[in-house]
Parts: sequence; C-alpha cells; structure tokens
Amino acid sequence: MQIQRVLPHALRTGILPLAIALVSLGLTGCGDNDKDPDPCQGQVANPLSIRFIEGLNTPTPDTAYNNQPMAFQAPGKPYTSYEWLLGPIDARTGRSISVAFDQSTLGNINVRLIAKRPLNTACFPKDDGVDTLTKRLTLMPYGDARAPIYGKFQGANQDAPADTFSVRIYSGPDWQYPNSPVPLSYLVGIPKGCREPYRDISLTWRGITATSGGCTSFNVNKGYLTTRDSIRLEYRAQVFPTIIDRVFLGKRVR
Repeated sequence: MQIQRVLPHALRTGILPLAIALVSLGLTGCGDNDKDPDPCQGQVANPLSIRFIEGLNTPTPDTAYNNQPMAFQAPGKPYTSYEWLLGPIDARTGRSISVAFDQSTLGNINVRLIAKRPLNTACFPKDDGVDTLTKRLTLMPYGDARAPIYGKFQGANQDAPADTFSVRIYSGPDWQYPNSPVPLSYLVGIPKGCREPYRDISLTWRGITATSGGCTSFNVNKGYLTTRDSIRLEYRAQVFPTIIDRVFLGKRVR
C-alpha cells in the first residue's frame, strides 16, 4: 500500500518524469562522447628498420665478427622494393641480402637502405613513399675475446629452473698445441656437472655452437645472447633411456 501512495505522489509532483529525463540525458551524453578511432594513431612517417644477422643465424644490434657471412634484413609490408648501399660502392637489391666479409675488412661500415611503399598522404600529406635509413655496423677481428658471448653465466635448464649451475665460454691455449700463439675458444658446463670443455667451437659476436668434446657425444646445437647479459643454449642430453632436447637459460655473472 505504501508503494501505491508514493508513486502517484511522484507523478503529481513531477519528480519521477524529471528523474527519467535526467537519466535519458545522461545516456545520450555518453553516446555523444564515443568517437571513431583515429586511423593514423600509432603510425610513424618512416617505419623502416634494419636487422643484422650473423653467420649462426643470431641477431646482433650493431657489432659482428669479420671473416664470416652476414645477412641484412628489411621489414616486409608495406614495403615493395629495396636498395642497399654498403659502404661507398657496393649496391644490392632485395628484402634480405647476404654478404661475406673477409678477414681484412674491419671497423665501421655504413649500411644504407632505401625502400619504397605505397603513399600514405592521408596521415602524412608530404609523404613521397620512399623511406631511407642508415645504420652503422662495426666489424671486429674474428675470434676477438672481447665479444660479449664470452663470459660466465649462471642459470638452469628450462625444465628444471630451481636446479642451477654455471656455464662458461672462454678463450684459452690450443689444447692440441699448447705452444701455439693462436688461442682457441671453449665452452664448459654443459650438461650440468661436466668439467670437460667442448673444443670444436664456432663463434659469432653473440652466438656459439659446439660439436665435439664435453661429457657426451651430443652437440650444443645453438647458443646466443638474448640480451647483452642473458644467454640461451639449446643442446641434447641423455636422460636414460631417452634422448631429450634441453634449453639452458643463464644470466651473466662474469
């Protein structure tokens, strides 16, 4: 009965129609604030980029060993054509190109990329559809022990993160010819507890493979720095009676 008395009173005084009108206005106002997304939001006038890939298929931001093949990669769409200028004279075309540097090529090389794409005058009225980027690559002598891949890394296998151990990549005397003036590279600590180093090593500035030595007959198939101080090593191990693929993830401690 109380509800029946209150409702007619609200209608007579105009309170209820006023409240409904205010709610209606509020809903209309919310709808008016919705706007279509800006199609140019997040776009940049020149999205061009260059990736340097070393011989073991490991990316490097700006430095690499000489005396090895390297790939230079450009992005795909929206680009439709590419022209590369390496140093003062070498010119090539294609989204990805391969270059083999000899041992006499050292120091800084300017890598210039000119790429074409469809015009984007809707967002950039002065766009001409041609983007240019120059990136410097520094070539170091092959085997230079200052490469960041050298060091001691503490970590664990990906499938057992609490079971930590250390892996070391270092330069030392030739194990067969100790009096040789040319040092060799070694990897020790894979698998956990192994103190016998891998001896047959292939290196890039940020990457490594190992194919003989160690405590098993299995290879370190691929290792590379994911950051300056983080490493990933992919290798095979015997977990009797099966052979499994394992991944060591480590952080630099030295």
